[in-house]
Amino acid sequence: MSDILTQLKEDTAPQHKRAEQNKYAAAMLDRTMTLEQYREYIALFYGYVLPIERLFEARSEWSELGFDLAARLKSKLIEADLSALGWDARTIKNIPLCPSLPDLSTFPRVLGCMYVLEGSTLGGQMLTKLLMKYLPVAPDTNARYFNSYGTEVRERWSEFRELLTAQAQSAADEREMLEAAGETFDRLYDWIQAPNGTVSR
Repeated sequence: MSDILTQLKEDTAPQHKRAEQNKYAAAMLDRTMTLEQYREYIALFYGYVLPIERLFEARSEWSELGFDLAARLKSKLIEADLSALGWDARTIKNIPLCPSLPDLSTFPRVLGCMYVLEGSTLGGQMLTKLLMKYLPVAPDTNARYFNSYGTEVRERWSEFRELLTAQAQSAADEREMLEAAGETFDRLYDWIQAPNGTVSR
């Protein structure tokens, strides 16, 4: 078998690039993003990440493998960010949730999806540094999500890479990981672009 991590990076590169091509990401990179747009953007992530994490939590494999899933869940970080940005608990609870999620019916598919979510923590730290140059955001108050894991981000990524590689035990496993990773990028793009992805208060 070829290196599944290399396959994931190469095969999903076009979908990864497409997923990052939305109005929020563009505004963030050209430094025109407002605090309101930032709040809307992370609320959209919440609507996507929360239902996925609920599916993650339903799997028994984590405890069987001795993997600390709870330390990887990020929806609570977004809740803290939104609270710091002025949204009350009721508003956060009413954030629309994405109805079209990637197929996570098998554990290899779960890992393929998690590859995308865990990988985003690497770029998130760079985005935090960028945002801090022109918006009143900070990792310990309202930018917790983009700064997931803090100084431990490389170590956490390495741990996940080891788990994923160990679980890619057949060509079928690899295929499902690749399919789920691609779907995760595509569903995220669709969710951020779609009208029903609009955050309403």
